[in-house]
Amino acid sequence: MKKIILFFIGINLGTLPLRAVDKVQSDTTIHFNKKTIQLVDSVGQIKVSVYDQDSSPYKKIYEGIFSEGKSYEKWTVAEQIGIQIPFFSKARHRKNYSMEPHWAGIGWGFANISDRNLHLNNLHGISLKAESSNEFFWNIIEKILPIYRNNLGLTTGFGLDWRNYFLDMNSHLFEVNGITYVYPAPSGIDYESSRLRTFHLTVPLLLEWQPTLGNNHKLFVSAGVVAGINTFSSYRVKFKDTYGKSISIVESHGLNVNPISLDFMGQVGYNKLSVYAKYSPCSIFQSQKGPDVRSVSLGVLLHF
Repeated sequence: MKKIILFFIGINLGTLPLRAVDKVQSDTTIHFNKKTIQLVDSVGQIKVSVYDQDSSPYKKIYEGIFSEGKSYEKWTVAEQIGIQIPFFSKARHRKNYSMEPHWAGIGWGFANISDRNLHLNNLHGISLKAESSNEFFWNIIEKILPIYRNNLGLTTGFGLDWRNYFLDMNSHLFEVNGITYVYPAPSGIDYESSRLRTFHLTVPLLLEWQPTLGNNHKLFVSAGVVAGINTFSSYRVKFKDTYGKSISIVESHGLNVNPISLDFMGQVGYNKLSVYAKYSPCSIFQSQKGPDVRSVSLGVLLHF
């Protein structure tokens, strides 16, 4: 059958007997050996369809597209082995999945501090309670721009980011003469909580890769930067006075926290859940106005 089809494509259709050819413009229908062969000739491409005349309605048993030295062909198994089963394609079809961004959602992670060499905690007099210090963020808006075959794209959006740094060693931060220092608690006071909180508006620019694995397009990997604007920061301490009464005091606002933040972010996920890591090359505090420490965090993100 295939040789016959190629024969009809290769020969000059004008030489066929007129009784075997019904030709309308560039389209041709051929009746041969109880088969109907339809040829549609367009610019640079020929489409061939073969139907079985013994079935009612006619069943398509072959389809081929020939263009610029390339071919795409389908056969029914019935034509190949004589068993009538649903139409089967020799060519594997890969679904053209659309890209879904992975930024919007709710995330939580452990927060810590580091220096330029990624040494963690106990830096410049600051010792954190690593098990208590945390980051929480709510990413509201997301958008992705596919740049290669719906597998690679650029993701951006908008979010809100809260970070809580809990100091250890019964210490706290305080600003004196425009500079933020680490001080021990006043005599006789044992801090239950000594916390710096920052709040940022964030905008990401992430390169996201979504490989197509079989019939699955749910795995994703992304990496890039997240820029932020600090809109609020405060320092709060909690302790009990000599009478056992709980005291909570906001000692100061601002504390020379850097007004602009920048984080390198990477995440790996599947479907609606991912694991992320962040590292900031910029100090939490403004240059020469506080300890030179950087923010790091590690956690999970549940995507909307």
